[in-house]
Amino acid sequence: MNRQNAIKVNAERLWARHMELARIGALGETGSCRLSLSDEDAEARDLFAGWCRAAGLTLHSDRAGNMFAVRPGRDPKRSIVAAGSHLDTQPHGGRFDGISGVLAALEVVEALNDASVETEAPLAVVNWTNEEGVRFAPGLLGSNWYIGAIDDAVLDDIRASDGARFADEVERIGWRGATRPEDLPLDSFFELHIEQGPILEAAAVQVGVVTSVQGLCWLDVKVTGMDGHAGTTPLDGRQDALLAAAAMLLRINEAGRAEGDEARVSVGRFIPETDGPSTIVGALDFVVDIRHPDEAVLKRLESRCFALCDETARSYHCRAEASRRVAIPPRKFDADCIAAVQGAADDLGYSNQQIASGALHDASNIAARVPTTMIFVPCRDGISHNVAEYATPEDLSAGCDVLLHAMLSRAGRV
Repeated sequence: MNRQNAIKVNAERLWARHMELARIGALGETGSCRLSLSDEDAEARDLFAGWCRAAGLTLHSDRAGNMFAVRPGRDPKRSIVAAGSHLDTQPHGGRFDGISGVLAALEVVEALNDASVETEAPLAVVNWTNEEGVRFAPGLLGSNWYIGAIDDAVLDDIRASDGARFADEVERIGWRGATRPEDLPLDSFFELHIEQGPILEAAAVQVGVVTSVQGLCWLDVKVTGMDGHAGTTPLDGRQDALLAAAAMLLRINEAGRAEGDEARVSVGRFIPETDGPSTIVGALDFVVDIRHPDEAVLKRLESRCFALCDETARSYHCRAEASRRVAIPPRKFDADCIAAVQGAADDLGYSNQQIASGALHDASNIAARVPTTMIFVPCRDGISHNVAEYATPEDLSAGCDVLLHAMLSRAGRV
């Protein structure tokens, strides 16, 4: 590649699209709230669809509401080289998580249009439904259905936190389609994303070449004791589910630390059944989030957390029932796709390093079916899932340039 003559993306257009999309579901000056299949998500999808149509793309959607905007290639028999991410956000989300991957993929197409470049293989820009898993559970829902991990009937009847049925909501916002995965066969998939961690920024590196995604396991834990009066029940006669659960949290955190720096064990959802200030809590639920890049360690941590919850509950005269909600094994990305990203970053002269993803992404699902990899760009202070989330226009543009040339190497330039 001649670096001087290489096609470059339009950094100003890419940034402007971020800012325009951020107006939908805005929280203050920098936050976003667009829960999946909400009115805000519908408005964002419609804006994105308008940009795609203006770029000459043909829109398709499937049962899960996943959106595919396709640019034809010279050879219609070739499988599609795709890129994208998601438009839904966390309740107190930012302007870049997921959104950057969708807008970068669209900018790739628009930059090729501007340069009058045709590809041999078709290209597609993808918006996966319900990556965040806030309104509907589990997360990565659209890509889970796409790879066959969730069947049609289960998908349709998943209920939102507000009681709405998934199939009804996809229909309501106008994106329930009939396209099946086999109708738009993918050659490969690339996902650009902010890192959501501090590594790239600390190393002063513009581009992360993502090689893998660590595995995840969620455990649902229900702790049962007995409600009681805080003023009349002696301390040694209590069955305090809240106290027992607090002790569990400390012990499972210690178990994670014992597995080394790569282990992640967290509790982010903790719900007592009562909240009276003078009541001993008789029952509560919490969710344990376990992550590790080594599947053997992941399984060991899962078993250890099960045992610790049971042992600790008994020591507080309570009972713990724990069950696995979801388990996703670690995923290594495709070597050829990684090489395409690495080659593009090197050829364009962007500082880069290989990195593993600590967060799950739709790409980790798609990699089970299609050659896949990711591109990371730095985010300030590693902050994400937060209204303070920020990536610079320059870093977004650099990552998008790399995405463009990685896709072009895969699709072939006419």
